[in-house]
This record gives sequence, structure tokens and C-alpha cells, in this order.
Amino acid sequence: MMTFVNGIDSLAYKSPALRWPPLGKMLLCVCMLVGSLSSKALYGPLTVLGVGLFLFLYSIRFRAPSFILCLIAGVLAFNLAGTVVILVTQPGAPLYSVQALGMQVSVTRNGVDLSTLVFARSLAGMFVVLFFASSTPVPHIFNALMMIGVPEYMAETSMLLYRYSFMILERAEQMVNAADCRLGFSGWQTSIKTTGVLAANLFIRSLDCAERSQIALMSRNFSGSFPVLREPRPMNISWVMLSLAALGSLLLLGNFLR
Repeated sequence: MMTFVNGIDSLAYKSPALRWPPLGKMLLCVCMLVGSLSSKALYGPLTVLGVGLFLFLYSIRFRAPSFILCLIAGVLAFNLAGTVVILVTQPGAPLYSVQALGMQVSVTRNGVDLSTLVFARSLAGMFVVLFFASSTPVPHIFNALMMIGVPEYMAETSMLLYRYSFMILERAEQMVNAADCRLGFSGWQTSIKTTGVLAANLFIRSLDCAERSQIALMSRNFSGSFPVLREPRPMNISWVMLSLAALGSLLLLGNFLR
């Protein structure tokens, strides 16, 4: 997990879109996400999927690191599981039925339409967010939040949470692996007991991690800001017009061309 947060930040510093205005990229991504979620037909999400995928590949120079591929595979597996649940739970006239585990599982037209729309939206959102994350380092995000009027303490807390939440997840993964090697999950009773012990120990370790992280920040004279060596370009009216045009086009595609 810590490899991911360090890797995505180092990837952002090598991105061709590094110098693009952070606020411009943020506004464009938000407009594309809103347009995709507001679309009632596949035209909107598919358009966002294509644009987001191209921007993401451009940001990583068309060479995806292994941790990015693992992240995409995990999100795809989660989305496919949710899509299958939607597919088989929607009411309507069945298009296809199968007998499984003593139950009649039916696929309806409503299920096919809704599951396809949800899957396209999820993929589109994933690549749009990956583009923003792979092209915008943490200090740029902090400065962008400050520019739009977010209080400094809220922006600082958000960035620190983003950083250190991955460290806690890494600790949790190590503890789960250690317990699994000691047969801590052999049987449901043992699994429940092990999970309780892990949760208690993780809470204690998170407090210890917070204390040591505070000492580390103080030793580095952290003043609540994230300095930027080379400032990105400021946002201008062209980014606002581009974002609004993208939002309007997506609303037109997704709601009037059904």
C-alpha cells in the first residue's frame, strides 16, 4: 500500500500533464464525473470512458506500472461482482434463465441495461480519477484546495489522512498475513477471535504511528503547508470553458440522445 502512495506521487512528477493547472484538471474531472453520473444512456459514460482512458494513458506515457495494473484489476473485479448482482436482481420479463443451487436465476432486459450502465460509469470514473491522481502530486492538490477557499487546517488534515491511511492499511495487511501464517483463520471461531485481536492491536498501533509521525513532522519543521518547487500554470478562462463544454456535451449525449 505504501508502495502505491509513493509510486503514484512519483508517477505524477514524471507526467506530461504535471504543469497543467491543478484547478483546471480538477474542474475538468469533476465535470466529466458529473456528466457520466447524470447520463441515463450509455453515450455519456462511454464518452467519459474513452476520454478518461486516453488522458490516463497520456499521463503515464502509455506505460502502466505494475501497481497501477494491480489496482485496475482489483477495481475491475469488484465492479464485475457488483454488476452481476445488479444483473440478476432486477425485475421484468426474463431474457435468460438458469437453475443454480436450487434457485431460478433470471436475467431481464432491465438488469442488462442497468448493469451495463453502472459498469460503464464505474470504469469511466476510475480512469478519470486515475488521470487526476497520476498527473497531480500531493503538494499541487493541497495548493489547489487552498485556492478554492478550503481552510488550511482542513486541507492539511486531508493530505495527511491521504498519506498516512495507506500506512495503516499496510500495517493491517502485514498483521493479517502474519496471523494467516500462524493458522489464525483456520475455522470460523478462530477467525472471529483472530479478527478481534487484530482490530484491537491495529487501533493501538495506529495511535503509536500517529505519535511517531507527529514527532517526524516536527523534526522536519513542518508548518502545515506543502511547498512546491516549480509552480504549475494558473488556471485561466479556457479551462473553465472547456470543462463546461464537456459537461454540456455529456448531458446532451446522455439525456437527449437516448
